[in-house]
Amino acid sequence: MIVYACQDLMFATKIRSTAEALGIPSRPARDVAALEARLERVDDGRLNLPVTAVMIDLELGDAALDLIARAKALQAQLPVIAFGSHVAAALLQRAHDLGADFVMARSQFTATLPDLLRRFGAEADPREPS
Repeated sequence: MIVYACQDLMFATKIRSTAEALGIPSRPARDVAALEARLERVDDGRLNLPVTAVMIDLELGDAALDLIARAKALQAQLPVIAFGSHVAAALLQRAHDLGADFVMARSQFTATLPDLLRRFGAEADPREPS
């Protein structure tokens, strides 16, 4: 399952709808507590599949950086993909420094989203319901 955190509702919808079209389970995590629940597979009324990657919108500011740090602290091997404005070089660098495995401009993220979802969502067990 792909977990995503986005400031922009349009990007959240884009991730969710693209994942859905590809048959890849995805769930939002709006804060660190929600991320922890997803990673720990806490039951919130729906089956929480194993998380195979986390996508984080750097427009969340400090919250995005907290999400990156927490994801890596809980599961160091978990792929973290951070995306943000191409002019926010310092923020993109900070995401990289905190352990994000892939850091990219929003335009690159948008262009490669289906490929990223296929690559990192492929580990989800298709026998488990979403």
